[in-house]
Formats: sequence, C-alpha cells, structure tokens
Amino acid sequence: MKKLIPTISLIISCISLVSCSNAPNSTTTETLTNNTAQSQPENSPEPETKPKTDTQTKTKSVPQTVSKTTIKNKSPQIGTVKELVNGDLLCYVNLVDEQGQENRVGASFEICAEERKFLNKKVRAVFTIESVNDCESAEPCGKSRQESIITKMEVLDEKTSTNPKESKTQTISNGEWTITTGNHESWTGVNNTGNLTYKGCDAKGQCLELTGGRVSCRDGKCVTGWTNGDYVYILEQPITEDGNADSTLIVRKGDQEILKATGFKEVNR
Repeated sequence: MKKLIPTISLIISCISLVSCSNAPNSTTTETLTNNTAQSQPENSPEPETKPKTDTQTKTKSVPQTVSKTTIKNKSPQIGTVKELVNGDLLCYVNLVDEQGQENRVGASFEICAEERKFLNKKVRAVFTIESVNDCESAEPCGKSRQESIITKMEVLDEKTSTNPKESKTQTISNGEWTITTGNHESWTGVNNTGNLTYKGCDAKGQCLELTGGRVSCRDGKCVTGWTNGDYVYILEQPITEDGNADSTLIVRKGDQEILKATGFKEVNR
C-alpha cells in the first residue's frame, strides 16, 4: 500500500503537466488571430466616396459647345448700319450706336450677303462666339481663334412719328358721313404716291372700304384719291400750319361730280 500511493501521485502529476502543456497561450492566440485577420482578403465593400459637390456635377455636365452661346458684347447691340465690307477672314460691319459713335465689328459672311437688306437701316445685332480662321489670308493655315461676331441682324421698325396722322388711323366726320383713313405713313412725300385706306359710313351705318389711296399736295391743299370702278372718292384739305383745317369729300362718276360734302373735322384726337 505504501508503494501504491507514490505511484498514484506520480500519475496525477504527469496528467497535470500534459494538460498544462496543451492549454493555449493567450498571447499567442491573440497574435495568431491578428495575423490571420491581416492575411485574409478584405471582403467588406469599399467605403463610399464623398458625394460630388454641386460644383463638380455642374462642371462635368456642361456641354462642349457652351462657347456657342449668345453673350454680352461691348459693341452696340442696336445701331444703324453704315457700311458692310467683305474681308479675307470676316464680313465687317460699321455700326453707329444711338450716341453717334461708330463701331467696326466682325460678322459672318452671310450678313454681308444681305447688304441691301441692312444698309442704312437700324438693326438689332446678335453676337455669338465662333471659331474664326486665324491666318494672315483666306488660305487655310490650320489655326483658329474664338471671337465674338455678329451672326444675326434684325431690322427694327422705325415707323414712329410725332404726328399722329402718320402713325395711326384718322377719323373725320361732318355729322352725316364718317370717314376713317389709315396707312398714312405709306405716303413718301412725293406727289401721287401712297397706299392709304378709306372707310366711309353714312348715318345709317352703310359703309364702303377702299385701298390704294394716293396723295398729292399742291396749290395750298392736299388731295387724297381712291378709285372704285367708275367712281372716284376724293378728300381735300387746305394746308395750314397746325394741319387742322376742315376737309371736304367729293365723289365723282367719270367727269360728273355727284357728291360734295364739307365740314369734316377730326374726331379721334
């Protein structure tokens, strides 16, 4: 029995040693875990990039043709065309602005091609940036530059006058007849010219409309006449400083005067 006890103690000691040698070392385990984590490929998704700012987005979305847009130009947008000249590289327009200053500006060749349309006319010019041949002559040299030139011109309506008789219709009446005439600005000041309109109505509301009225001023009076078949309708008005003299309506059939009505005064001042 005395020999058995030391033997059992020895066996127990050996079992304890084996268990201790097999217990994992915490430091080693942590190191292995870290090394394993570092050696494994990263399967997690890439971090999201910063969202693009509005400025970046706008910059990338601008089309390449942005240079071909209407721009503000130091040259006059409104002016009178005094000269159009074809050059080697551009058409050149002499524009006189509303202050009387003359400006020589480049334009597309299409503008010079319409010289008769624009010369001595008041226009509105549209400028755009275009690629222009940057050579010493019209011969191509492979060089170009961006320049603001006129690509379109619009003739402005200059039918304005301080005299209302030249800018709108005129209505006169003597109580029995009412006559409205229009298109007075069609008369150029040369006798027997114009294209005035006529609308004459009697007291019963029966009206007659005519076109093609021509004006002649001589011997102290202005006469406007319209033809309607065999009939001629004439308005006569004496020439006065204020232009407010009474008018007379005369209707003729051939050489015979069939109506003469006087005392017509303007009613739409």
